[in-house]
Amino acid sequence: MSREISFIAALDFEDRPAAEVRDSLLEAGYDSVEWTMAHVDELLAPASALACQQDLVTGGESAVEATFRAIDAAAEAGIGVVNVLTGPNLWEEGAVDRDDEEAWAAALGGLERISERGGQAGVEIGLEPCWGTLAHDAATAQRVLDAVDVQVTFDPSHFVMTGDPIPELIERWGERIVHFHLKDAFGRPGMDGEDFIFCMLGEGKVPWPETLAALDRIGYQGPMSVEFEAYRYYEQVLGGDPIAAARLARGQVAALLGEPS
Repeated sequence: MSREISFIAALDFEDRPAAEVRDSLLEAGYDSVEWTMAHVDELLAPASALACQQDLVTGGESAVEATFRAIDAAAEAGIGVVNVLTGPNLWEEGAVDRDDEEAWAAALGGLERISERGGQAGVEIGLEPCWGTLAHDAATAQRVLDAVDVQVTFDPSHFVMTGDPIPELIERWGERIVHFHLKDAFGRPGMDGEDFIFCMLGEGKVPWPETLAALDRIGYQGPMSVEFEAYRYYEQVLGGDPIAAARLARGQVAALLGEPS
C-alpha cells in the first residue's frame, strides 16, 4: 500500500521560512508537511495536518482561542486535520501537574468547544494521547473519546511507556484515527530524558510489524507523519541540522515500510 509520508516541521525548522521548510522536506523525499503553530500564518501545501498542542488545563481560555485560530487557518489553507492535546503539558515551563476533576472539566469543556469549531470549519480534530497530559494512556484517552466528538492522532510511542497494547488500540479506535505519528520510544512513565526517551525508528519498543498490520486491518489510508524527537542524537551527531534529521528519518521510514531503495 502506498502511504503519504509527512514530517513535522518542528526542531529548528520552526525558525525558517515556510517555503524553505516545504522545499527542503519535499527534496528529502516527503510527500507533505505537518505544520506547527510556528508557521500558522504561512501554511503551505502539500500539508498533512497542523499541530496545535495547547495546554487546555493550564492555559485556559487563551489555549482554546489559540486552537480556534489554528482551526480557522487550517480551513483556509485546505488542511483537514488539527492535532490537539488535553494538557497539562508537563514539558512546558509553567505547566501544573494536575489530575483532578476540575482539570478534567477544563480539558473536556475546551475540547467540546474546539470540536464544535472544527465541525463548523470542516476540520477534523485529532486528539493525541500524550505523556504528561491527562489523556496519556488507553484508559484516559478513552475517557475523552467517550465524552467528546473528537478523532484520534495516534502516536504509538506514548503507549510504550504505559504498556498499552498498541495494535489492539488501533483496532479499537479504528475509523476515529485520522492521523498517525511515526515515533519510537523506550522507558517508563515519568519525565523525558530521565525515565524514558524518544529514539529513532526501530530502536525502541514499538512493535512496528504488528502496528503496521493493524493499520492495514482497519484500512487506514491517511498520512504517516515523522516526529523526530531523538534530541541528543539531533544535537550531538547531526549538529542541530533539521534537514539532516529529516533525511535520516526518511531512510528509516523506507526500511520500516519495506519501500524499494
